[in-house]
Amino acid sequence: MKKILFVLLMIATGCASADAQETEQIDEHLALILLKKERLDSMYNYWNDFVARHPKDETAWRNLFEVEDGMVTQLHFKEWNKGEELRKKLNVVGRMKQAIPDTYTFYYSAYVGEYCEEGWTSDEFFAHRDEYAGFAVDNLPDDAVASDYQKWVQYLIPKQDTVRLTRLLTRYYEQGLYPSEKLQYHFNELQGMEEGAVYLAPHEGDIVGKLILQLVKGVHRDKILYDENWAVKKEYVGAVFNRIGLDFDDALWNQLWSPYQSESYPAIFRHICTHSKRPVYVSATSVSWFSLGEGIPKDLQQHFYNEGLTLRYSPEPYDNMAVKRRNIEARYWLEYLRMSFQPEKKENPEKIFAAQNYIILLRGLLPYYKEHDKERYTWLKELLTHLYQQLDEQGYDMENYSLEGESPNYLEYEITKLNLDQE
Repeated sequence: MKKILFVLLMIATGCASADAQETEQIDEHLALILLKKERLDSMYNYWNDFVARHPKDETAWRNLFEVEDGMVTQLHFKEWNKGEELRKKLNVVGRMKQAIPDTYTFYYSAYVGEYCEEGWTSDEFFAHRDEYAGFAVDNLPDDAVASDYQKWVQYLIPKQDTVRLTRLLTRYYEQGLYPSEKLQYHFNELQGMEEGAVYLAPHEGDIVGKLILQLVKGVHRDKILYDENWAVKKEYVGAVFNRIGLDFDDALWNQLWSPYQSESYPAIFRHICTHSKRPVYVSATSVSWFSLGEGIPKDLQQHFYNEGLTLRYSPEPYDNMAVKRRNIEARYWLEYLRMSFQPEKKENPEKIFAAQNYIILLRGLLPYYKEHDKERYTWLKELLTHLYQQLDEQGYDMENYSLEGESPNYLEYEITKLNLDQE
């Protein structure tokens, strides 16, 4: 994160010459939100002056929009209306429409910034917003950044438009923008699930990699993916229910739906778990993200059993540890963790994410293997030790990552809310 902020500050303080014909695009919206107001104001003034001198520079306009959106989002956290008032006052997208209409940058910004002209009805607003997104998806530039691909994947998921989604994900994958370590981790999550499984995800970040595997690589296409972010869309929920084999009609939707997402999200989650004839899974790393960060409904937590990288819902206890051993021994592809055959980035958060998770989620089997299978114990101990050393060499605090002994807290994953290794 420090590196990201440093790069943004360099951009803000003028690393791009005022006479330059090419500018560097900001691709870290979350980092912008974390900056202090004074720094965001400085960045806004810089890019606002820049577009005044270079009114046709799309990258400069995009940077100005990202900074403005960061400023608006900061205010949204405090008071929503204040953020909207600032957006209207700055009018970046409105000015962009005059300077660079009919460009990808304008349509992207109009969609993300929820651009609305005076006098539009709500129907007109949503129609125009859909038009902006459709144009942007179909005119995605070759040099689009990873966050743009993620944005349009998010847009296409509820539309069930597999043709455009496949085309978009294929470009995303072939451009090399989706981290291979993350894709491998998603692959292993799917590998441990039973055929025809249902995978519940709290947001798109949890399933983009799985969609690439299904639609681009053509593997694990039998798995059904559910994105809770779109549980507000009746058509989307109905389509997922139909794929799972669950009945769905207006009466059921009225029963599950609520104007309060904190009520409807867990209701839909619970219905899928308790009524699906297919096995239902969640990622071990996502248990606290469901229901707007409230986590898996408390009445269901005791029915989720750890099988390695994923948790499976079961109303009855079963030998989940045997399944976990099977996944480690026969299903997960883990040797990629020992050596990478792709250029290494100096900072690789996806690799760190994978290493941490494998240590946390798989080390629980070391005591069993130590007693019952010396060869497997040696193999797993060496693999996890290798990951441990990688993190230690990069300066990460390894105090909570001991390979054996008492299990520590599971940090941000809050996995200890569930009895992950219950027999």
